[in-house]
Amino acid sequence: MDAIIGKYRVRMEETGLILTHPTRFSFDLTLDEVVRLMEFIKVYQAAIVAAQRDIEAHPQSQGIHLGQ
Repeated sequence: MDAIIGKYRVRMEETGLILTHPTRFSFDLTLDEVVRLMEFIKVYQAAIVAAQRDIEAHPQSQGIHLGQ
């Protein structure tokens, strides 16, 4: 199954997940890497959402600062 997330084409295969940028640069993630990415996103989900709200409130802002 293919999906589009922003500028990336995302495809799930039996061996993992492939993220492809329009320039054809791809990330081929194994199932283990996908699970670890999901865990990372889950841990930082609140910070990511807060950063997105800040960007929407202040469109001139750039970047996400997750601490440290």
